[in-house]
Amino acid sequence: MAGIEGPGIRDALPAADFARLVELRKKVAAADLLPAAPDVDPASKGNADLMPAYLRYDGNMYRYIPRDAWESRVAGVEVAIVSALYGLVLSREPIRAYGFSMADNGPRVAALYHWWRENGLPALLASTIQSLRVERVVDLLSLEYRKAVDGYRQGLKAPVKAIDFPGLGRASQPRRGMAVAEVLLGKR
Repeated sequence: MAGIEGPGIRDALPAADFARLVELRKKVAAADLLPAAPDVDPASKGNADLMPAYLRYDGNMYRYIPRDAWESRVAGVEVAIVSALYGLVLSREPIRAYGFSMADNGPRVAALYHWWRENGLPALLASTIQSLRVERVVDLLSLEYRKAVDGYRQGLKAPVKAIDFPGLGRASQPRRGMAVAEVLLGKR
């Protein structure tokens, strides 16, 4: 995997915010959503099942982002991914596989998007944007993922352009993927 790993959310957040995010990740992992509670603490590097997020995720949106778009991205472009297990990850950050989304419920967790929002994910995303000194945000989040971070825009200095695909519902995912590729290549 040499050469494909990159900065992680640990590099993008103040230490106290990162510690809070890790605490929240552990709570989700322990909520009986997975067969075994995963090790979601990025400080433990012993997990051989890790791979960069942009390679790990393989849903409908991600299938429409060519690998060369990720690997040929314009300098200074990063993708922050809102994640049902991790809360936030940067695209080159190594993560483990998991099989649930923000729309899912667990035995002790209401809809994950609601849980993450109520536990501070919007503030953590805002902190990431501010810490990285982002000049422009392109928001391509789908419904549940946008609900998870609802409110992150408050107080941001960087302009936010939300791109939606009205009327398409889940069929919007390929278009979202193509739009991510355009952002990576500086075309959007």
